[in-house]
Amino acid sequence: LGGHAPTPIVSALGTLLAEGDRARPVGVFGSFGWSGEAIDLLETKLRDGGFRFAFEPIRVKFSPDPPTLKRMEETGTALGRQLLNQQKRQRRVVAGGLSESRSNPAVLALGRVVGSLCVLTCVKGEGAAALNGGMVASWVSQASFTPPGFTVAVAKDRAVESLLHVGDRFVLNVLAEGRESGPMKRFLQPYSPGADRLAGLELEHSPAGQPVLPEALAWLEASVSQRMECGDHWLVYAQVSHGGLLDGSGITAVHQRRSGANY
Repeated sequence: LGGHAPTPIVSALGTLLAEGDRARPVGVFGSFGWSGEAIDLLETKLRDGGFRFAFEPIRVKFSPDPPTLKRMEETGTALGRQLLNQQKRQRRVVAGGLSESRSNPAVLALGRVVGSLCVLTCVKGEGAAALNGGMVASWVSQASFTPPGFTVAVAKDRAVESLLHVGDRFVLNVLAEGRESGPMKRFLQPYSPGADRLAGLELEHSPAGQPVLPEALAWLEASVSQRMECGDHWLVYAQVSHGGLLDGSGITAVHQRRSGANY
Protein backbone atom coordinates (compact mmCIF):
# COMPACT_ATOMS: atom_id res chain seq x y z
CA LEU A 1 0.00 0.00 0.00
CA GLY A 2 1.53 3.32 -1.01
CA GLY A 3 0.35 6.57 0.50
CA HIS A 4 -3.44 7.00 0.59
CA ALA A 5 -5.62 3.90 0.69
CA PRO A 6 -6.94 2.78 -2.73
CA THR A 7 -10.69 3.06 -3.28
CA PRO A 8 -11.36 -0.74 -3.10
CA ILE A 9 -9.73 -0.87 0.34
CA VAL A 10 -11.76 2.08 1.60
CA SER A 11 -14.92 0.42 0.30
CA ALA A 12 -14.09 -2.92 1.92
CA LEU A 13 -13.24 -1.16 5.18
CA GLY A 14 -16.65 0.52 5.19
CA THR A 15 -18.38 -2.83 4.76
CA LEU A 16 -16.33 -4.37 7.56
CA LEU A 17 -17.09 -1.51 9.94
CA ALA A 18 -20.80 -1.75 9.17
CA GLU A 19 -21.25 -5.53 9.23
CA GLY A 20 -18.11 -7.04 10.78
CA ASP A 21 -18.28 -9.36 13.80
CA ARG A 22 -16.58 -7.58 16.71
CA ALA A 23 -16.08 -10.90 18.49
CA ARG A 24 -13.53 -11.97 15.89
CA PRO A 25 -9.97 -10.60 16.12
CA VAL A 26 -8.50 -8.63 13.23
CA GLY A 27 -5.00 -7.84 12.03
CA VAL A 28 -3.38 -5.20 9.85
CA PHE A 29 -0.13 -5.57 7.95
CA GLY A 30 1.25 -4.23 4.72
CA SER A 31 4.11 -2.58 2.88
CA PHE A 32 4.37 1.07 1.99
CA GLY A 33 6.68 3.59 0.35
CA TRP A 34 7.19 6.86 2.17
CA SER A 35 4.06 7.63 4.19
CA GLY A 36 2.15 4.50 5.20
CA GLU A 37 -1.11 6.46 5.56
CA ALA A 38 -3.21 3.54 4.31
CA ILE A 39 -2.02 1.26 7.11
CA ASP A 40 -2.59 3.99 9.69
CA LEU A 41 -6.11 4.50 8.35
CA LEU A 42 -6.98 0.81 8.66
CA GLU A 43 -5.62 0.58 12.19
CA THR A 44 -7.35 3.74 13.43
CA LYS A 45 -10.74 2.94 11.90
CA LEU A 46 -10.75 -0.64 13.17
CA ARG A 47 -9.71 0.34 16.70
CA ASP A 48 -12.27 3.13 16.84
CA GLY A 49 -14.85 0.71 15.45
CA GLY A 50 -14.48 -1.60 18.45
CA PHE A 51 -12.49 -4.40 16.85
CA ARG A 52 -9.99 -6.41 18.89
CA PHE A 53 -6.53 -6.81 17.34
CA ALA A 54 -4.96 -10.25 17.24
CA PHE A 55 -1.52 -8.65 16.91
CA GLU A 56 0.00 -5.21 16.66
CA PRO A 57 0.01 -3.80 13.11
CA ILE A 58 3.04 -4.76 11.05
CA ARG A 59 4.44 -2.03 8.84
CA VAL A 60 6.97 -2.89 6.15
CA LYS A 61 8.73 -0.01 4.45
CA PHE A 62 9.44 -0.87 0.80
CA SER A 63 10.33 -4.58 1.09
CA PRO A 64 10.69 -6.92 4.09
CA ASP A 65 14.10 -8.00 5.40
CA PRO A 66 14.72 -11.44 6.99
CA PRO A 67 13.96 -10.29 10.58
CA THR A 68 10.65 -8.79 9.42
CA LEU A 69 9.69 -11.96 7.56
CA LYS A 70 10.55 -13.98 10.68
CA ARG A 71 8.39 -11.68 12.80
CA MET A 72 5.47 -12.09 10.38
CA GLU A 73 5.88 -15.86 10.41
CA GLU A 74 5.95 -15.95 14.22
CA THR A 75 2.92 -13.67 14.36
CA GLY A 76 0.94 -16.06 12.18
CA THR A 77 2.10 -19.06 14.20
CA ALA A 78 1.11 -17.39 17.47
CA LEU A 79 -2.34 -16.58 16.10
CA GLY A 80 -2.79 -20.17 14.94
CA ARG A 81 -1.73 -21.44 18.36
CA GLN A 82 -4.30 -19.19 20.05
CA LEU A 83 -7.07 -20.54 17.83
CA LEU A 84 -6.05 -24.16 18.46
CA ASN A 85 -5.91 -23.60 22.23
CA GLN A 86 -9.37 -22.04 22.10
CA GLN A 87 -10.70 -25.09 20.27
CA LYS A 88 -9.10 -27.39 22.87
CA ARG A 89 -10.73 -25.46 25.72
CA GLN A 90 -14.11 -25.69 24.01
CA ARG A 91 -13.71 -29.46 23.58
CA ARG A 92 -12.84 -29.84 27.27
CA VAL A 93 -15.96 -27.91 28.24
CA VAL A 94 -18.12 -30.16 26.05
CA ALA A 95 -16.46 -33.24 27.59
CA GLY A 96 -17.15 -32.01 31.10
CA GLY A 97 -13.71 -30.55 31.72
CA LEU A 98 -11.83 -33.86 31.79
CA SER A 99 -9.09 -34.38 29.25
CA GLU A 100 -9.31 -37.78 27.60
CA SER A 101 -5.55 -38.27 27.82
CA ARG A 102 -5.50 -37.89 31.62
CA SER A 103 -7.24 -41.25 31.99
CA ASN A 104 -5.60 -43.03 29.04
CA PRO A 105 -3.18 -45.66 30.43
CA ALA A 106 -1.02 -45.62 27.29
CA VAL A 107 -0.58 -41.84 27.50
CA LEU A 108 0.22 -42.07 31.21
CA ALA A 109 2.80 -44.76 30.46
CA LEU A 110 4.30 -42.64 27.68
CA GLY A 111 4.86 -39.91 30.26
CA ARG A 112 7.38 -42.17 32.01
CA VAL A 113 9.74 -41.79 29.05
CA VAL A 114 12.16 -39.13 30.25
CA GLY A 115 14.86 -37.04 28.62
CA SER A 116 17.70 -34.67 29.41
CA LEU A 117 16.83 -31.05 30.02
CA CYS A 118 18.57 -28.91 27.40
CA VAL A 119 18.39 -25.50 25.79
CA LEU A 120 18.80 -25.33 22.02
CA THR A 121 20.33 -22.06 20.77
CA CYS A 122 21.17 -20.93 17.26
CA VAL A 123 22.08 -17.97 15.08
CA LYS A 124 21.64 -17.80 11.31
CA GLY A 125 22.98 -15.02 9.12
CA GLU A 126 25.15 -12.03 9.93
CA GLY A 127 24.77 -8.41 10.92
CA ALA A 128 21.37 -6.72 10.89
CA ALA A 129 19.88 -9.61 8.91
CA ALA A 130 20.91 -12.22 11.50
CA LEU A 131 18.17 -14.37 13.04
CA ASN A 132 18.45 -16.19 16.34
CA GLY A 133 16.37 -18.59 18.34
CA GLY A 134 16.28 -20.71 21.44
CA MET A 135 14.02 -23.19 23.18
CA VAL A 136 13.95 -25.65 26.05
CA ALA A 137 14.31 -29.20 24.72
CA SER A 138 13.72 -32.39 26.69
CA TRP A 139 12.88 -34.82 23.87
CA VAL A 140 16.56 -35.44 23.12
CA SER A 141 18.40 -38.69 22.50
CA GLN A 142 21.75 -39.86 21.12
CA ALA A 143 21.08 -41.44 17.74
CA SER A 144 24.43 -42.59 16.31
CA PHE A 145 28.04 -43.42 17.22
CA THR A 146 29.64 -42.89 13.80
CA PRO A 147 29.24 -40.10 13.02
CA PRO A 148 28.32 -38.89 16.51
CA GLY A 149 24.77 -37.63 16.34
CA PHE A 150 21.56 -37.08 18.25
CA THR A 151 17.90 -36.31 17.66
CA VAL A 152 15.76 -33.55 19.09
CA ALA A 153 12.01 -33.19 18.63
CA VAL A 154 10.83 -29.69 17.73
CA ALA A 155 7.16 -28.71 17.69
CA LYS A 156 5.98 -27.41 14.33
CA ASP A 157 4.76 -24.17 15.89
CA ARG A 158 8.09 -23.34 17.53
CA ALA A 159 9.65 -20.11 16.29
CA VAL A 160 13.07 -21.76 16.15
CA GLU A 161 11.82 -24.52 13.81
CA SER A 162 12.43 -22.41 10.71
CA LEU A 163 16.12 -22.13 11.68
CA LEU A 164 16.62 -25.90 11.87
CA HIS A 165 16.57 -27.07 8.27
CA VAL A 166 19.14 -29.37 6.68
CA GLY A 167 22.56 -27.72 6.82
CA ASP A 168 21.70 -25.29 9.62
CA ARG A 169 23.93 -25.22 12.70
CA PHE A 170 22.95 -24.93 16.35
CA VAL A 171 24.17 -25.69 19.87
CA LEU A 172 22.52 -28.07 22.32
CA ASN A 173 23.24 -26.84 25.86
CA VAL A 174 22.84 -29.72 28.33
CA LEU A 175 21.63 -28.34 31.68
CA ALA A 176 23.00 -29.35 35.07
CA GLU A 177 20.86 -30.71 37.88
CA GLY A 178 20.29 -27.99 40.45
CA ARG A 179 21.16 -25.21 38.03
CA GLU A 180 18.47 -25.73 35.41
CA SER A 181 15.86 -23.28 36.73
CA GLY A 182 17.55 -20.09 35.45
CA PRO A 183 17.95 -21.11 31.80
CA MET A 184 14.53 -22.79 31.78
CA LYS A 185 12.80 -19.70 33.15
CA ARG A 186 14.49 -17.57 30.52
CA PHE A 187 13.57 -19.74 27.53
CA LEU A 188 10.11 -20.84 28.68
CA GLN A 189 8.81 -17.28 28.99
CA PRO A 190 6.51 -16.03 26.21
CA TYR A 191 8.18 -13.86 23.59
CA SER A 192 6.54 -11.38 21.27
CA PRO A 193 6.88 -12.23 17.56
CA GLY A 194 10.32 -11.35 16.25
CA ALA A 195 11.80 -10.78 19.72
CA ASP A 196 15.52 -11.42 20.25
CA ARG A 197 15.65 -14.60 22.35
CA LEU A 198 19.32 -14.07 23.26
CA ALA A 199 19.24 -10.36 24.16
CA GLY A 200 21.01 -9.55 27.43
CA LEU A 201 22.57 -12.99 27.88
CA GLU A 202 26.25 -13.49 28.60
CA LEU A 203 27.21 -16.00 25.94
CA GLU A 204 30.23 -17.89 24.78
CA HIS A 205 30.51 -19.15 21.22
CA SER A 206 31.27 -22.42 19.49
CA PRO A 207 33.92 -22.66 16.73
CA ALA A 208 31.20 -21.94 14.15
CA GLY A 209 29.94 -18.92 16.08
CA GLN A 210 26.87 -20.53 17.62
CA PRO A 211 25.79 -19.31 21.10
CA VAL A 212 26.81 -21.36 24.14
CA LEU A 213 25.31 -20.89 27.63
CA PRO A 214 28.20 -20.68 30.16
CA GLU A 215 26.00 -22.12 32.93
CA ALA A 216 25.37 -25.34 31.00
CA LEU A 217 26.82 -28.67 32.07
CA ALA A 218 27.99 -29.42 28.52
CA TRP A 219 27.42 -28.23 24.98
CA LEU A 220 27.32 -29.79 21.52
CA GLU A 221 27.65 -27.92 18.25
CA ALA A 222 25.85 -29.77 15.48
CA SER A 223 24.47 -29.38 11.99
CA VAL A 224 21.09 -30.66 10.85
CA SER A 225 21.53 -33.73 8.65
CA GLN A 226 17.96 -35.04 8.35
CA ARG A 227 14.41 -34.13 9.36
CA MET A 228 11.46 -36.48 9.77
CA GLU A 229 7.86 -35.34 10.12
CA CYS A 230 6.30 -36.90 13.22
CA GLY A 231 2.74 -35.72 13.73
CA ASP A 232 2.82 -32.30 15.39
CA HIS A 233 6.64 -32.32 15.68
CA TRP A 234 9.72 -32.49 13.48
CA LEU A 235 12.36 -35.00 14.54
CA VAL A 236 15.70 -33.36 13.76
CA TYR A 237 18.80 -35.55 13.40
CA ALA A 238 22.02 -33.58 13.81
CA GLN A 239 25.66 -34.58 13.49
CA VAL A 240 28.06 -33.28 16.14
CA SER A 241 31.07 -31.25 14.99
CA HIS A 242 32.33 -29.85 18.30
CA GLY A 243 31.49 -30.03 21.97
CA GLY A 244 32.72 -29.34 25.45
CA LEU A 245 32.20 -30.32 29.09
CA LEU A 246 31.85 -27.22 31.26
CA ASP A 247 31.39 -29.02 34.59
CA GLY A 248 33.03 -32.41 34.96
CA SER A 249 31.45 -33.12 38.35
CA GLY A 250 27.87 -32.10 37.54
CA ILE A 251 24.89 -34.35 36.77
CA THR A 252 22.54 -33.94 33.83
CA ALA A 253 19.14 -32.48 34.72
CA VAL A 254 16.31 -34.86 33.81
CA HIS A 255 12.68 -33.93 33.28
CA GLN A 256 10.20 -36.20 35.09
CA ARG A 257 6.65 -36.25 33.74
CA ARG A 258 3.31 -37.77 34.74
CA SER A 259 1.67 -37.78 31.32
CA GLY A 260 2.71 -38.13 27.72
CA ALA A 261 0.11 -35.52 26.74
CA ASN A 262 2.44 -32.62 27.52
CA TYR A 263 6.08 -31.76 28.01
